[in-house]
Formats: sequence, structure tokens, C-alpha cells
Amino acid sequence: MLFAERADSIIIWNCGRLEHTLHISDVHFDSKGCDRDLLKKHLDQIKSCDGSVFIYGDLYDVMGCYQDPRSKGQDVRPEYLRGGEYLNLVIEDCIEFLRPYAENIKFISEGNHESEIRRRRDVDILRWTIQSLQDIGSPVKRGGYSGWNLFRFSREDKDSENKGGSNCRNLVTHFHHGYGGNAKRSKGMLDSQLAAYQYPDADIIFRGHTHQKWHDPSNVKHRINTVSRRLYRQASHYIATGSYKDGIGDGQSGWEVQKGFMPTRLGGWYVDMERRPGMDKGTHIDITVREAT
Repeated sequence: MLFAERADSIIIWNCGRLEHTLHISDVHFDSKGCDRDLLKKHLDQIKSCDGSVFIYGDLYDVMGCYQDPRSKGQDVRPEYLRGGEYLNLVIEDCIEFLRPYAENIKFISEGNHESEIRRRRDVDILRWTIQSLQDIGSPVKRGGYSGWNLFRFSREDKDSENKGGSNCRNLVTHFHHGYGGNAKRSKGMLDSQLAAYQYPDADIIFRGHTHQKWHDPSNVKHRINTVSRRLYRQASHYIATGSYKDGIGDGQSGWEVQKGFMPTRLGGWYVDMERRPGMDKGTHIDITVREAT
């Protein structure tokens, strides 16, 4: 079971031998296009194995406030049009939806939709959401628009330090909600190698925002352990986290249709992290990435 501690801008997650995790972004929960059935399916699956959920921005859509030029009344789910409490209704609905998974939701970070509603309305909806989840027992931590998560896997052998080996292994992830356009042809794949160079210590790089969904494990770096003087290779997994919003629909109308966006696969990614004995009496972490479909 993951539990966290903070070290400056890094969240350190203390892990067991095997951790099941679900990584998602761009849920756009209150959008008419959000596939809530698919979201519930994936949350139920990760809950069934006592796993952990990480959300990298745009949990909300929130473009239906009064005089918001980004949407009109017909774009807003009708249950949010009662009275003048649009933001209250959206956030309370989302919290109620997430209630059964409160103990599994470990991390929520900011996306451009959350930062934009704060700019337009001076309302920090993530702080509101996270506090409400914590009040019902969630261990959820908040992340910024970009940042680091470090997963610390300790060896079961308590005498490992006396045997000359490392007694823990860290798995490092970097997240960024994302930027840029939809990248219809490249799907943003050119960013994979650039990010691997920019964040050489990251074992996994998560990116959202574009609603593209793919996994690239091909970037491999030559590294050297300056203590043992051992040369080794380190693979970097790049995961474009996808979305739960179907903005294309039947392809007849809508902002995404007008912009010529291509349809994308919905859902996020499961990442299993498993500790096993490694070289030099240390610990190795196996990473298994599976598409949530």
C-alpha cells in the first residue's frame, strides 16, 4: 500500500513489493462527452486489486460558468443548470462519483482547465476537491502542473546494509499535464525523445492535455554507477495518458470537429511496479504497462 511523504517539490511514495497503479488525465468529468461508464470500469478494476489512482490534470471541464465564452447552455449537462450554483453542483457531483474510490485516489495534479477557472473565477476547485476527498478518508496528495513522484521500494532483508548492498531502489516518474496542439499526424511522438533527454532520471514520463494515447518504451540511456563503477542501461517509458472525453461523437458538430481533430482511444494506463532481487545485492523494479480499455 502506497503512503507518501514530501521532500521539497517531490512526493516520495513508500511502496510494498508489488504496486498496481492507474494513471489517467483529461477526464473532463462534467463534460457531456465524458465516458463515465468507462471511467467507473477502470476505477472499479484498480480498486479490486487495492491499487492506486494518479490523475494528471483536467479532472474537470468547467466551461459552463455564466458568460463563459467557451461554451453555451446546450453544451452543459442539464443537471448543472439548476439555479446559479454551477461550480458547486459540478464539484459535489464529482466528489460523490469518486467517493467509493477515495482510499485508492492517491494523487491529483492541475491541468489547464483547473488553472483557467482559477484565473477567471478566483476559485481553486482542486483544493476544494482534494480537501473534500481527504475529509472522507482519502490519502490524496496534490501536484502542480508539472512535477515529480518518487516510488521507494525497500528490500525485505533488514540486514541488507550490512551485506554491502543497497537496501532500496527508487523508481522516478515525471509528470506534466501537457501543452501544444492535437498533433493529428505525429500524435506528439516527437516529444518522447526530447522529454527523455530533458528528464534523464525519469524511469516513466507522463504527459496529458492532447488527448492522445500511446506508450513508447524505446528511449534507452547509457548510465554509470559512480560507486560500483558499473555500466548499465536505463529505459525511459513515455506514456501519453489519453482522455475520457469523446469530443468527436458522431463527427457532425462540435469544437473538435471544427478543428479537424482525429478520434482517439479513450481511457488511461495501468502500470504495475514489482520489486525483485537485482545485481550487486540490490533491488530491481519491473515495470509492466497495460492499456486500460
